[in-house]
Amino acid sequence: MFTWNFHYVSKARLTETLNQLMLNSQKGDVLIRIHTAIHYEDEAVELAKYIKSLVPSAHILGTSTAAIISWGKIDPNQCVISVTQMDECKVRSALLPTHSGGKQKRPLKPETLCKKVKEAVLCEDSKLMLAFLTADYGDVAHFVEKSNETFPGVQMIGGVPGRSDLIREKQMFGYVFNENGWSAEAILVAAISGKELKSCASYATGIQAVGEVMEVTEAEGRHVISIDGVDAATKYLAVARVEDRLRWDLTSLLPFVYSERRNVPLQFRFVRDQIYANHNIVAGSKVRRAMIYDQKIISDNRAMFRRMENFEYAETIFSYSSTARYMGFPNSAKWEISVYESSNACGCLTDGVIVCADGRNVFANCSFALAACGEKKYVQEYHPYVFSYVNPLAEDNQRLLNYLVELEERLEEDKNHPEDNELRSFLRECGSKLLYSGNEDLPNEAALKVDLNFKGYDRICVINVLDIANMKLVFSEQMIQVTYKNYVEKCKKFAKEKNYRFYVLDQWQVAIGAPSFMISLADFTKDVENLYRKLFETSGEYVAIIPVVCVLYNCTVDNISSAYNSARVEMVNKNVQFLVHDAKEGQMDAESIRKKYQMVNVINYALSHDTLIPYYQGIFDNRKQRIHHYEALMRLTDENGTIYYPGDFLEVARSYGLMYDQLSFTMIKKVFERFKNMEGKSVGINIGMRDVKNQEIVEYIYDFLSTTKHPENFMFEFLENEDVGDYGILLNFVDKIHELGGLIAIDDFGSGYSNLQHILSIQSDFIKIDGSIIRNCCVDKDAENLIALITGWKNLSSRNVKIVAEFVENEEIQSKLTIYDVDYSQGYLFSMPAPDIDDGKAKKAKQK
Repeated sequence: MFTWNFHYVSKARLTETLNQLMLNSQKGDVLIRIHTAIHYEDEAVELAKYIKSLVPSAHILGTSTAAIISWGKIDPNQCVISVTQMDECKVRSALLPTHSGGKQKRPLKPETLCKKVKEAVLCEDSKLMLAFLTADYGDVAHFVEKSNETFPGVQMIGGVPGRSDLIREKQMFGYVFNENGWSAEAILVAAISGKELKSCASYATGIQAVGEVMEVTEAEGRHVISIDGVDAATKYLAVARVEDRLRWDLTSLLPFVYSERRNVPLQFRFVRDQIYANHNIVAGSKVRRAMIYDQKIISDNRAMFRRMENFEYAETIFSYSSTARYMGFPNSAKWEISVYESSNACGCLTDGVIVCADGRNVFANCSFALAACGEKKYVQEYHPYVFSYVNPLAEDNQRLLNYLVELEERLEEDKNHPEDNELRSFLRECGSKLLYSGNEDLPNEAALKVDLNFKGYDRICVINVLDIANMKLVFSEQMIQVTYKNYVEKCKKFAKEKNYRFYVLDQWQVAIGAPSFMISLADFTKDVENLYRKLFETSGEYVAIIPVVCVLYNCTVDNISSAYNSARVEMVNKNVQFLVHDAKEGQMDAESIRKKYQMVNVINYALSHDTLIPYYQGIFDNRKQRIHHYEALMRLTDENGTIYYPGDFLEVARSYGLMYDQLSFTMIKKVFERFKNMEGKSVGINIGMRDVKNQEIVEYIYDFLSTTKHPENFMFEFLENEDVGDYGILLNFVDKIHELGGLIAIDDFGSGYSNLQHILSIQSDFIKIDGSIIRNCCVDKDAENLIALITGWKNLSSRNVKIVAEFVENEEIQSKLTIYDVDYSQGYLFSMPAPDIDDGKAKKAKQK
């Protein structure tokens, strides 16, 4: 079984792609899914007919949608086509009506529809079924529930087709289609069967039920009339009134859930002062208030990822997410899908998700669902490092926090309504989940943001303990935990004595906050200095720690993160462990912000349109008088062909984390591909500490070096101007590269971070002297002395290390370097960076 996904562009491109796939109906059945946000009904059927003419044996499933899912992204206004070629498995598909015929169309009973589906597509060894029910069928939840009895053991994935705004003008609701036609009153199913077929499914909601159990006391179809005997709309919308205005959008933050169905959320519409669900509700159903928040989203997705990662037969992954999730929690929806960017996971947004979890099919609103299947063992490529970068969830979480504070303030102002007591209790429970760390019941980063935003806590001291990885190599886990508890207890006790607030941001990173109206900056700093000294005090029962303390003032929710990052860079540059820093310092003005987002667009364009281009600069051998090897340098181009240099975009990419990871990984792949079959040509690739900590990138490098013919042709130039933090990780990487036959260089040596530690700790093959030293060596005696010092150390050392001088731009500089016996020279004097490899042996750039 294999699956190939591609966007629909034109019939010509479609024909070319399907021909290249060489689909073979003799080998096995072919399933083709079409999810479109750009086609009207008749256009979609025409597309399906055209595909059927090219692949006559194909089983075609088509749905409308608000946005497609492919390559780890949600793309509105696109059409994706997913082709799966089976080996031994069989596919049976059918488009079945959900209503009886005749003048008075009535929806089929769930058990009747289940039987029709079973007769149409299921057989004895059916394992997985894709199912798409149009919104007109209100009994979708009961149908899914009934499926567990009618065809037990068959896992389902799919949902209720939605519709994009682009084509919403003719009809509000979505439709299903194949080559025979379309319908807005039907179910489209495809069952995959086979003795060797294995399947696995799961879903994530991020839902935490926190309210009391309530009962739907009256309901008619989708219309929920009363809950606990109270008007349902009044009950439901109690959380959505702000300053006497109804904010319907806020209900997605605090939804109702079924209490007996694994916290499955309910999705409502508000029509003429009444609420309607997207499926029929039965009187007597038990519901609770709930919340969706970042830690639960992360937890749910980790659990789902573990299931997918441990499933050994993931030849194909089907992926569906709720439109309500994307609308209410856009950053979270994008974040969780990005884990599967390098896999063949493909699907679309639906107005309600059908999925199997723990052996039972459920209709799950506001969820993200996956189902994997395969006939043979196959492991997909995933991006687990996404779980270490959860910043995108912060904006969604902050919206919820702001609203909870706003709602609580409204209730505090009006205490004369006893009926609000249930709501007050609910809000307190929400706060306990959101604002306190799960293990220690201490205020967390979310609580810090609330205090920053609403309580004027603009003086924040951030304390961190570094080098935990090395601590674990020497001391027992028990001793480290005892030390941690003592560290936290000291900080917590100090904050309580001074009437400050204490927060746990990460395990060893804590913060202490106070408002400026309560204490002066001088006194706050003095207090923190006293705590700093206490943290150094230790005894034999604890591990000695070295805290890094940063006192920030003029803090806001918007600037604290960037201010802390800037302060840490300054601390590393100055080699200090205690710093007082103005959070307003270095904040961007409107023009800078505009330029930053313009560069974000350039980076996104380059990644999505494959316009990241490696340029290569030759490095000159001063003894053999020829180009010895090359350095790969990253360039981006935009839609106008404008070239952007690393100085234009790298800092912006680093500030977004994942964006930098994508650039770096793409660059490494392209350089490897270019040089893998070259004889006698080697290349240096820049790599930073973030790359070294990125398990996916590191494993890719190791795999490549272990299989390539000439690993010695690949050098990894470690950026010396980065804060290493954990030398253990870096040294393991260096040792592994050498073990696999690759080379290591220290790049930009002399530019500012722990120079001596780098040179002593890292067994490098090359040391590249920073261009700022080389440029000034003819006019600044100190710069020349640094060159003499580095080359002198090399001559005294027993190491076989070579020296490279960067930014050699003229003959005067080159003459100076020859005096000190520098091995290699790099710069415009010898080679201009270009996308093609310069083979000129001894020609200098200015002579060309």
